[in-house]
Amino acid sequence: MADIYVDCKDEAAKKIYTKVIQTALEDLLLGKSLIRVEFIAREKDPYFILGALPKPTRKIIKLRDMAEIVEQKKENGKIIYKLKITDETYLPYLLKKIHVIEQPTRFEIITDSNIDLDMEIYDTSKDFVDKVLDFMNRVFPEGMRIRKSFIDKAIVLLASERPLKPEEIEEAKKLKEKLEMIK
Repeated sequence: MADIYVDCKDEAAKKIYTKVIQTALEDLLLGKSLIRVEFIAREKDPYFILGALPKPTRKIIKLRDMAEIVEQKKENGKIIYKLKITDETYLPYLLKKIHVIEQPTRFEIITDSNIDLDMEIYDTSKDFVDKVLDFMNRVFPEGMRIRKSFIDKAIVLLASERPLKPEEIEEAKKLKEKLEMIK
């Protein structure tokens, strides 16, 4: 489970926020994917900042991870490839990247696109950031509709029910820098 730090003036609220964070991490199966989570709660102002430092989880899905070239032939000056799909998980992303001449079955694709087994099909970190932002949205109290995110090595989300102040934005940026300094 990620290390969780809650900065809140009210001790009872601090315990509640810690439990909410733990529950949201467990619900989304994120606890082992994050190194540290920090939550700054300023209920009286009101604004909230939630930062997370993920473990390196980037995985690039390549064509070789999901398909095999079972046949290739030259036709009218073009190379035609017949692919056998071995894992359908990322098939929609492959179909966006290639020109499909024919798809005789859901596991066969015939294409005249330039095919390389090392071509990148999908970057799983995109799903991961969405999952972390979902987690953050579950932690914030209702009504915090004004939001600003900072996404890099660390992910920080600032939320309020009123327009954000420059000093709050600066505090969120400082939390992001602090998290990114952790090894």
